[in-house]
Amino acid sequence: MRNFQKLDPASLKAFYYAAESLNFTKAAELAALTQSGISQHVAKLEAEVGVNLFHRAGRKVQLTEAGQKLKQFTELYLDQIDKLLDTLNTEGTALKGLVRYAMPDSCLMTPHFSILLDKRKNFPDVNLKVTLCDSQQVTALLLKGEIDFGFITYLVPHKDIQYKEFVREEHVLVGPTEKSVNIETLKDLKTKKFIKYPGMDVLFDNWINTYFPKSAALHLNDLEITGEMNSLSGAITMAKNNVGLALFPKHCVATELKSKTLHAYTKPKQTAEQPIYIIQLAEKYPTARVKKVLDVFWDMKK
Repeated sequence: MRNFQKLDPASLKAFYYAAESLNFTKAAELAALTQSGISQHVAKLEAEVGVNLFHRAGRKVQLTEAGQKLKQFTELYLDQIDKLLDTLNTEGTALKGLVRYAMPDSCLMTPHFSILLDKRKNFPDVNLKVTLCDSQQVTALLLKGEIDFGFITYLVPHKDIQYKEFVREEHVLVGPTEKSVNIETLKDLKTKKFIKYPGMDVLFDNWINTYFPKSAALHLNDLEITGEMNSLSGAITMAKNNVGLALFPKHCVATELKSKTLHAYTKPKQTAEQPIYIIQLAEKYPTARVKKVLDVFWDMKK
């Protein structure tokens, strides 16, 4: 294992200013230390390297041969640090490289993704890696550092995550006919067959709380599930083919509702909706390319 303590950076700083000025008083001003602090650091450094770094004659000091070599090393070391920081800063501020984010299927079916792809023409060197998964998996990917940010359709609270509402999404219960979604009471609901896909249980709980708030708790798994699908588009296809009822974000089935291949349960003056959040790690400041992509999304709200 390498020993990072061989040369104490604080002592190296004191030595550098002393070697530059050959005056411990002046070195103290440049290093923002006291004169005794400079002397202590130089003495510590001499003990670490095992040789004298300065010839001392009264108030005058001169570098020894070892001191001259260490001064050359220190200048090279500082130059390399500057180059490294310049490189990292360039990478951090350049609009190029990979931006990774994740979102549920329903978010892909909004206009926002298409708008982002159109705006990307202004920064073509930014590459996108988009993962489709449910909100819980989006949260897990963020915490593992595998994405830069994510969209979630329901909260998965965590102390290290910053949540910010992006838009609100309306959910509708749909079926293949008007009769299939003619529901007056919970008893009617319990006679229906349902499709299930990842995240729909959360939508169902919100829908029940909106339309039947005073009823006993009823969850999706309490009902008869006649079809399961791990994708939203697949679940929509099942619903159109009379496999069962399902809850979808309204924008995802807008075409089907307009063409009447699907019908929605409606109740005057009531809508079931939930926020879509953008999530980021709370203690991590985004790079320029990530911030640019996020700014495109936030501009869509204006």
